[in-house]
Amino acid sequence: MQLSSATLKKNLQDIHERRSQLIDSLIAIDSLIVGNVYDVMRRCGNPYCHCAVKPGHRQTLLMYTQKGRRHCKLVRRKDEERIKQAWQRYRYFRKSLGKLRTLNQRELALLRVQIKKRRLNYK
Repeated sequence: MQLSSATLKKNLQDIHERRSQLIDSLIAIDSLIVGNVYDVMRRCGNPYCHCAVKPGHRQTLLMYTQKGRRHCKLVRRKDEERIKQAWQRYRYFRKSLGKLRTLNQRELALLRVQIKKRRLNYK
């Protein structure tokens, strides 16, 4: 990958601009739910309910890990929307961190090529 100095500078500036935008978007995120949110069909336990034969009540569950152990929590109906939005923000945060990692790796690769290109062989 032989790049001119001008091309290298433009590529590095593009990476810096994208990184800056990603960091700004990550900083702007308010609250997160770390874990996974699922909608499941479950039984309520009442033997006379329609769900006694077939699971029929929708419930939202939050699955998360704490101190190395997995936990499952039932999310109240009134909190469902807020929890799901916080979980979506968490997913966006994780994807953005992956993009940030990719940008950092690309920048390092460009700079490593420059080390090889500019290396002085002394004999």
